Amino acid sequence: MAGLGQNGPPLESQGVQSLPPTTQPKHLALPLPLSPHTTLHVRLTLLETSNLIFLTTTDYAGSSTSSALGSFVYAMPNRLNPSDPLCTALFPVPSSVDFATRAAKILAKKTGKPTYVGCSATFGGATVEEEMAAVKIAVDAILTEHTAKEAEVKVNGT
Repeated sequence: MAGLGQNGPPLESQGVQSLPPTTQPKHLALPLPLSPHTTLHVRLTLLETSNLIFLTTTDYAGSSTSSALGSFVYAMPNRLNPSDPLCTALFPVPSSVDFATRAAKILAKKTGKPTYVGCSATFGGATVEEEMAAVKIAVDAILTEHTAKEAEVKVNGT
């Protein structure tokens, strides 16, 4: 099924690969090397026309409380300036909006698809380097799953 770009040529001619929807979300638990007691959890749903991602953290220190609802951000590729995706916070929470925005913009740019990111990840007391390392780890893992899904589509045709 050929997707059409907004008022433009089909997305496939622009190098964007359409993926069939995933029936089950993929769950990933990613240890953070610069924060050894923190794990980043990713719930990834790759849809044909967009990506839906939820991020949260857990701490081995024994915090048994639930995470509060975090930020929800939408980013989409910018066809006029591909290096700068368009992004808006639909539900901003100050403690997580920067992390969600970074992840959403990077993923929209790299996948060529609109990306929704829900984020209740907390990095209390973390340095900028630790938070940026977490963004990189999350993006790398998500792009690996996206690439694997693209390869599966090319092999199976579905």
